[in-house]
Parts: sequence; C-alpha cells; structure tokens
Amino acid sequence: MTLRLPALDQTPRLLHFVTQLDNLLRRTDNEAMILERGHILLSQLLSQDDWLPDEFAQPNPDRYQQYLLYADPKDRFSVVSFVWGPGQSTPIHDHTVWGLVGVLRGAELTQAFAQDGQGRWQARGAQQRIEAGHVDAVSPRIGDVHRVWNAMSDQPSVSIHVYGGNIGKIRRHVFLEDGSVKEFISGYSNALLQEPTEFPLTTFLQVRQALLQRQEIAIVDVREEDPFAQAHPLFAANLPLGRIELDAWRRVPRLDTSVVVYDNGEGLALPAARTLRRMGYTQVSLLAGGLKGWQDGGGELFRDVNVPSKSFGELVESQRHTPSLSAQQVKALIDAKADVVVLDARRFDEYQTMSIPSGVSVPGAELVLRARALAPNAATRIIVNCAGRTRSIIGTQSLINAGIPNPVSALRNGTIGWTLAGQALAHGADQRFPEVDDVIRRQAAASALAVAYRSRVQRLRLPELHDWLADNTRTTYVFDVRTPEEYAAGHLPGARSAPGGQLVQETDHQVAVRGARLVLCDNDGVRANMSASWLAQMGWQVGVLDGLSAADLHDTSTPPAPLPEPLGAVPTAQVAQVKTWVGDRNSHTVVLDFSPSAQFVKGHLSGAWWLLRSQLADGLAKAHKGNRYVLTCQDGQVSRYALAEVKALVKPGVDVLWLAGGNAAWTAAGHSLQSGDRQLGAERIDRYRRPYEGTDNPVEAMQGYLDWEFGLVDQLARDGTHGFRVI
Repeated sequence: MTLRLPALDQTPRLLHFVTQLDNLLRRTDNEAMILERGHILLSQLLSQDDWLPDEFAQPNPDRYQQYLLYADPKDRFSVVSFVWGPGQSTPIHDHTVWGLVGVLRGAELTQAFAQDGQGRWQARGAQQRIEAGHVDAVSPRIGDVHRVWNAMSDQPSVSIHVYGGNIGKIRRHVFLEDGSVKEFISGYSNALLQEPTEFPLTTFLQVRQALLQRQEIAIVDVREEDPFAQAHPLFAANLPLGRIELDAWRRVPRLDTSVVVYDNGEGLALPAARTLRRMGYTQVSLLAGGLKGWQDGGGELFRDVNVPSKSFGELVESQRHTPSLSAQQVKALIDAKADVVVLDARRFDEYQTMSIPSGVSVPGAELVLRARALAPNAATRIIVNCAGRTRSIIGTQSLINAGIPNPVSALRNGTIGWTLAGQALAHGADQRFPEVDDVIRRQAAASALAVAYRSRVQRLRLPELHDWLADNTRTTYVFDVRTPEEYAAGHLPGARSAPGGQLVQETDHQVAVRGARLVLCDNDGVRANMSASWLAQMGWQVGVLDGLSAADLHDTSTPPAPLPEPLGAVPTAQVAQVKTWVGDRNSHTVVLDFSPSAQFVKGHLSGAWWLLRSQLADGLAKAHKGNRYVLTCQDGQVSRYALAEVKALVKPGVDVLWLAGGNAAWTAAGHSLQSGDRQLGAERIDRYRRPYEGTDNPVEAMQGYLDWEFGLVDQLARDGTHGFRVI
C-alpha cells in the first residue's frame, strides 16, 4: 500500500525542515537536545503558512484527520498534519515516543493527565491553548498523556506534529477515566497513490468505516484455510480461490454487495477478483496492500477460525462472569455420583469423537429447550461443555439468561482442559437429548421470547419476510435452526439448514456479508429466539419468523445450489474409459485429484496426484508428466472448474479431461479407492488443524489455544469494529 505524500521537491520549506531534523538526529540521540533544537526548527516551519498542500489540510466531518507528510526510511521520525473540524477532539492518549506539536492554523487546546492513587486519570495542571506558530512538547520522560481538541468552534484548525518514530505504526494507548486502557494504532488518512489497476483499491480505513457504519461488506480472504487461520481481520470470510465458483453465490448472495478481496502477496487476489466478476459481482475491489496493508494501516489481526464468535464468547464471560468449574472439580462431582448432569453443546459427531464421561449430547440451540427435561429437579447441577471455551460459555449463559432454576456452570476449557488435567475422555458415546412435552416446550418458549426481546430481536411474519427478500438493496439470509433431521423432514422453502448453536459459533462461515440481515425460524419458539438473541448481541440485524404452521414447513427438497458455467468446453471421460486408461501404463494417463486433502488421503484413484488450484503450477511440476490428464475430485465439481486452468499450463496436444461425476461415480461403478498420502503436489494447507478437534493434539498446541482465547477481549478492544453488546 503506497500513500500519497507531498512531493518534497515542490514543498521546499518541508524539505528544509526534514533535512535539518535528519541532520540533528544523525548528530545526537539525546532527547532533551532533540526537543530543544527540534522546537526551533518546527517554529521556523510554522512561521510561514504557504507550503502545506490543500490535500493534507482537509477536515472530515466525522473525526479528526492525521495525514502523513514524511516518514523517515529508518522510522526514526515522522511528520504529520493534524486537521481538526470544529469541536473535534482526541480521547486521553499517549504517544510512547517524543513528540513536538505546533499549530499552523487556528488554535488547539491541550490538557495533561496523570493517574491518581486509585489508578484513575485526572487532569494535571491547567488547560493550555496553543496558538498558531507556537510549539509544545511531549514524551514519556516529561509527560506523555494528554487530551487535545480544536479551540475553534467555527472553523478547522491545522497542526504539524513531529514524532520520534512512525506514529501511524506505533501501538499506543487510550486511557479511560476509570483506569482502563485500550491499545490502538492510529494509521493515516492519506489517499492512496493510484496506479492503473484492473480493480479499484479499498483501504483499511475505508473497510473500517464501512464496518463502523454497519454497511454491508464482504471481506474475502482467498487463501487456503491454514494460512487464513494464522492471521486475518476480525470479520474476514475465508473463501479459497479454488472454491469460489462453488461457494460464492451461496455465501454472498447479492451480486452488488461490496466485496473486498485480499491475499498476503501470494498472487491469489487478482484471479479471485476476476472469477467473482465473471460470476456477476459488480462491486469487487482489492484490499490496498493486501493483508500487510491492513496491518500497516493499523488493523488488528486475529488467529484461528470462527474468531468473531470466539472473541464474543470471551467478552460475554468477562462481562457476565459466567460461572465455571475446573476439570478436576467436575470429575470429583461425577466420581462422587453427585446430582449433576453434563450437557455437551457441540455437534453430535464431535461429541462422539471424544466427550466427558456421562455427558449427553445437547447441541447449543437445544439447551434451553431440553434442559428442564434433563434436569427436572431444580437442585440438579447442570454443567455445559464443549471442546474449548466458546460453546460452553454461550451455552451456560443461555441457560442463565433463560432463567433456568438449576445451578449452571461451564466446564472451564472444555475437553482440552479435561485432557490437560490428565483425565480420560470417553469415545463413541451416543447419549442424545430427549424429546420434551408441551408443558416444558411452552415454558422454554416463554423464557426464550423474553431473552429475545431483551436482545432487541425483531419479529417478522411471512409477509414481512417476503418484503425483506424482495428488497434488492439488502442481503437477507434465512436459516432453519432446528436439527438437520427436522429440516430434512420438512422446512420453509428457501431456508437453509443451520442448527442454531453452530450458526452462532460459525457466523464467519455461514454469513459472509457483515451488515446483512438474518431471519431465523423453528417450530417451537425456543431455538430461533435463543440463537437470535446471541446474533443480535453480536451486532447483526436479526429477526425471528413468527406464526409458522406445520403446513408452512412442507418442503422436503434440497435443490442443488446454482453454479456458474466453467470457462470453455469441458471434455469429459466416463468411468469405464478412465478405468481402462489407468490400467494401461502405456496410455501415460495421469489422474489429478482436487478433493479436500483429508478426503484424498482417505480414498483416491490409484496413482492419483493431489493438487490445489491455488498452487496449480507448482503442483503440476511435481506430478508425473503424461500425454493425458484426467481431473477428478470427490463429487466432480471443483475438478470441472480446474480443467481450463490445467489446459493452459500443459503443452499443446496434451489431452485434459474431466471424470464425469468424480470419485463418487468411480465408487458407484464398483471400483475401489486407494488410501494414503504418497503423491501430494502441495502441502496440506487447505484445512487448518484445530487444537480442539481429534484425540492426538500436542499438549503445547492445546495450551497455546487456550492462552490465545484468553487474550481475545484485549484484541477486540484494539480492533474497535466489533459492535458487540452483551445484555
């Protein structure tokens, strides 16, 4: 990302100042001398108001602007112009480096602050007014914490600040008067240096503004899942380059949504943007500078997947002090045969892989509906667990919010905490939640409705839903939050299956457009209301569909998702022909498999190579050379779109064909698959290995994951765009 800066050869006064300050810093690193001599140099610069280009003196009606004028290549100092609209001010903040503040136009007011004995920030000394031409100094040595605002009520003011570092990249702090602290990086307000580009560029600040204003935006990371999970913006949605054709229309359904695409310098963003444009998206842009541009602009980066939900869960616990018990305490209760029931809030398949002994599978949205049946005695202690922290926190707080009379606690740190305590997990458990009678259902529905009202969930009926869906200026997702089995037995036409607990847990996957509208439905008045209550607290506009009858939930079909046509013709090979080719070494046929890597390892055609579309050229170079390439994958979809790309990379005259129906057609014809990971054309980065899944995770990875979760609340404060509100 390149910021547009003043041309020094056209601003000789600024050039003279920068040159003299550079000479001063070459001669000494004594702060007192730097501030003394720098004061003189800055005063000289301010003595004439004929050098600052208008572009770097423009106010913004929403907030003050910080324009970079010059940044030392070694980050020893930076020069910025601060532009204040009438009435604009800073919070109480520090700089962490020395600074000189001089007023060029108008006037500034500044108030120094210091902490009292209780850690609260109090004004220190008298308020100062800095007039045009005057200079003030700050530093950790002489006093670094202050608040500044425009002294002029009817016009902008402009000041020139000089700092002992690149101030737009330095982590600083905002101090609240109660003693709490928030970290921030200020970034810069400069426009980007525009070079001719195929797609427009969107800056970090523009994305941030869209998030703060609750505008619809899809921030799309087109890397594979593992690199995405190492670092990404809070509300980024992972849509790997190789799956865009399959997933984009479902995840970003409105074609004129603002879609901001980025990578981390791998060269994936541009081809991804082209694919999106070919699919009909009209507002596609590239994130200026990619992931590095986000970070350089002051954006916070998060690890792992499902981070909006996980960070929200940590915020809930920190604000509501959600009760929890350690693994040792829970085991002691179970061993003592205490009056306790353990409810596992994860998906049933996760529960079956590993669970707490005696635990019952009650996925998150089912808890409020089923808890009274599982613990009819109000004295029975309910313990909610998941693999880590989020779903147990949300599940526990759901029961508390709904007024369940039982004592309720989360299992602190879930199955990870249980394992780290050296306690054995159960495997293959199959205890599912029970059905409930009408009395319990009505009681749970009343509780859930009260929670939804407190969370400001909207109420809709079918006519209002139809109006929302007809509004082509907004994105509206409709989810059936019941179990997949109930959905399959009959659902509202057009609704997607998303069990409520997982919907709350995986908002980044289910709802890629931040600022979109969500509509939830069920047939009991419990699961939709409870799920919606959490989504509303996470900053989503969400409504629950009321008044549905059994007749409304009549659709038993699951129509295939519409998909775009591949580029160019798709020469096709049938299973019988491919069987003959792969059995004949003289045919020089090479099979390329584009399935997920886990599926490839589980089963693939004999001799096949596994490839990623995002690393296709490197993968092809590793694979055996052939006179014919047959492309396949589990269901034949991804490989169909890869055909044109492979054709462009091989020599003329080499046949490239698509195996109709993919590996599923191969096995349906009675042919076997081979397991193993011998012929991998790329590292298995298509899936991030979660430290809370499976049974063989290293202790260090599990503990590191917990440590990361504990820090998410601080990260939210630094990011500042989340819009979360905990009731």
